[in-house]
Amino acid sequence: MEKLTINTVLATLLVLVLGFTGQVQAQFQSDFQIKQNFDRDHAEVLEALKTIRTAEEVDEVIEMLNEMDSRYRDNESLLNRVLYPETYQRRMTNLRELTQATGTHIASIGEKGDTIVVLEERIAELSTDATRYQERADSLNQELAAMRRSRDANAAQARRLRQELDKRDAFIINMVDSIFVAYEDVDLQSLSPAERRGLALEIDAQNVMGYIESVVDNNISFLNTHTELSTQDFLKLYSVQVEFNRMWENMGYDLAQIYVAETRRSERIGSIVEKVDEWEMLIDDAAWTTLSDAFAQNNIELAPFSNSLEFYTSLNTYLDEALARAEDNGSDEEVERYQRFADFWFGTVKPNWQEYLIDANLMTYENFNTIDEKLTEWKLQAQPTTYTMLILLGLAIVLIIILLVLWLMARGQTSGQTRERR
Repeated sequence: MEKLTINTVLATLLVLVLGFTGQVQAQFQSDFQIKQNFDRDHAEVLEALKTIRTAEEVDEVIEMLNEMDSRYRDNESLLNRVLYPETYQRRMTNLRELTQATGTHIASIGEKGDTIVVLEERIAELSTDATRYQERADSLNQELAAMRRSRDANAAQARRLRQELDKRDAFIINMVDSIFVAYEDVDLQSLSPAERRGLALEIDAQNVMGYIESVVDNNISFLNTHTELSTQDFLKLYSVQVEFNRMWENMGYDLAQIYVAETRRSERIGSIVEKVDEWEMLIDDAAWTTLSDAFAQNNIELAPFSNSLEFYTSLNTYLDEALARAEDNGSDEEVERYQRFADFWFGTVKPNWQEYLIDANLMTYENFNTIDEKLTEWKLQAQPTTYTMLILLGLAIVLIIILLVLWLMARGQTSGQTRERR
């Protein structure tokens, strides 16, 4: 009986120990499962935040956070132990702050929606026009190629082609201006790379940068095949190049940030810059050469010049020398020189070239006014002194002498009468 009692006690103790151990193990497994579930839900929220794009999806994430809080709040003490040194509240606060920041970002992009819609509509319109101009440009390039093979291409035909290319050049520059101004309303830095690519809608396969490069290529081709144009034509082309260069320097690099992939950006910009430099060199050489020849053909021998400063200095030097010469000795020959220069200046330079010289920043209105003033002075100084003028001058001197003698005589008589009275 005593042995049975001991066995019974031992058995009872064993059952109790095993039961307690099972409970401890079950409790441990339960705590571990709670930690795993919390980590899984935490990861799901983070993954959702990486992919959400709409305000509705933000609301869904907020709902997920509310459900997590309801599910795990009773286990906060447990989670604080297993998350140490972090806490349950810290983890939940971080998730809510991330969700709020994401929502703010999406709302900001949503506010740009109207601007983007306008951009899409504008670019769609430009796409149609650009295609039409590209087709016309292809046709013009074919005509240019035919003209290269023909040595008897006349200047009138060249000007007609140039006018067509001018229209296309103006369209391209205005198109780029329009797109760039529209993009200024969008904070590109706040957009992700994918969103920036979405904004950079292509107008054709080469998009805006392709059209910019085609303007340069067409002008280089035209200058290489047409050296017989008039001075006015070359000055007009010079003003086009200056306007294009202004546009490229102001916005070319910004457009490249939008329309050219980063891996090709440096190479593409370098290619366009090289071509722009070639265009500038060609038109610069052609314009100054034809301008010098035009003055020489009118028997006006200016000092050599190859830039705007030298050109203006050469004009002033020529007129200053003429004024010095005329001041020393006005003559019919000097009048003839003046008339030759004035006829060319007022008959050709000002009515036909002034607009383009100013547009190309080669001269200013003040420069033209200075030349006009010197021409007026030259005209007065150039007049010869005639025999009639000499006779009139001599008579004037004689008359002055006679009047002086009469005055002296009258004064002498007055002095004599005064002495007699005394």
